[in-house]
Amino acid sequence: MAQEQQPTAEAIKQRRKREKEAAKNAALGIEKFTVEVAGVFKPDLKQVMKAHGIDNQQDVHQRLLMDLIAADFETQARMLRCVTTPFVVSEKVSRIIRDDRTEITH
Repeated sequence: MAQEQQPTAEAIKQRRKREKEAAKNAALGIEKFTVEVAGVFKPDLKQVMKAHGIDNQQDVHQRLLMDLIAADFETQARMLRCVTTPFVVSEKVSRIIRDDRTEITH
C-alpha cells in the first residue's frame, strides 16, 4: 500500500490563508466575477483609467455596474445599446466595392 503523504507546513499555512480569505469574503458578500473582453479594448481602457486617476481595472467594472444598476429602465437601455465606432469608407475601398458590383451585374 502506498503511504499517504502529509501536507507540508507551507501547504497547511497556504490552505489556512485561503480558508481565512474565503471566510472574510463570504462575510463581506464578495464573489469572484470573471469578465473576459477583447484585447482591442485594453489600450483605450488604460487611457481612460489614467485620465480619471483609476489604477485598478476592477474598480472600473464595479463603477460601471453600480451606475447601470442605479439607472432607470430607459437609461439602462441606452447604456446597454451597442455603439459602434463610425468609420469612413475610403475612395480606394469605394472603388473596389463599385467594381465588384459591376462584375456581378454583367
